[in-house]
Amino acid sequence: MSLLFAFFLACSGPDALPALAPPEAEVVLRVSDKKVDEGDPVVVQVESIAAPGWDVQVGQPGAEGLALSLVQTDGPMQVGERELTRWTYHLSGEPGSYIVSLGSSGASGPDQQTRAFSPPPVFVDISVKGPSGGPMAGFQDRPAEAGWPWTVWAAIAAGVLLCLGLIALAIRRWRKHPELAAEPEPDPPDVVALREWAAARADKDLGDSVLALELSRVLRVYLESICAWPATSRTTREILGFLEQEGAGARRLDVTDRMRTSRILDATDRLKFAREGGGEAFFVALDSDFQAVVDATRPLGMAEVKSA
Repeated sequence: MSLLFAFFLACSGPDALPALAPPEAEVVLRVSDKKVDEGDPVVVQVESIAAPGWDVQVGQPGAEGLALSLVQTDGPMQVGERELTRWTYHLSGEPGSYIVSLGSSGASGPDQQTRAFSPPPVFVDISVKGPSGGPMAGFQDRPAEAGWPWTVWAAIAAGVLLCLGLIALAIRRWRKHPELAAEPEPDPPDVVALREWAAARADKDLGDSVLALELSRVLRVYLESICAWPATSRTTREILGFLEQEGAGARRLDVTDRMRTSRILDATDRLKFAREGGGEAFFVALDSDFQAVVDATRPLGMAEVKSA
């Protein structure tokens, strides 16, 4: 995440929306590969990032049933005005599914400021296709249940016959009255998102704070619909972390498009909670970012379609 902010600060032009200040301190937990073969280690990386005057204390990663070994320490390295330190670990053990989490971590800064960090855990599999063995044994497939009695099969058969009759009746009715055919499929998520945002911008009665809230909502609903991930109930930081690791829609967002998403969420949060920003130029810049994010996440073959 720190490299993402450094990239934006280096490349943004005079017409871009000013970047928000990065956090004074943060801790990131990630794995190189969530599925590894038997005998191969799970490669875990832990990063601490600190602004001047901040001291970060980082716990060790671990997973119940796996042995931990420190492989390499890089840093501290200067990234802009902040220091980055990266630890690389190996977790090894028997085949199964495991939950990798980070030990207690925090930071202290000027004026007795403190921070506590709880990066989300990461699920990994060693030589298995899904949860199996280890601390996740409770997620294994349940034993096959006994067969259903004949009364259940009779009810199912009756239901099938009823459905076939209703289908035949519907087909006959449709042939006589084709105007009663099923309604067209709903618009895809990208069309809905662009339409809702355009309607909000066209409403002159909405103040800047309400308009910022609407853009944040439309973007979160759009990401949730294309990712099948609860973006509407997650924080800005959690959303950006998910997009960096998992991607969105049919295509993975590159650094530029993740930065656009970050600018939208951070800027709308800043306007909603700190009353910073607003005005026509502010929303013109966010609109440009929003259009680009939607274009980048359309299904392959639709990226060149321009919204109305």
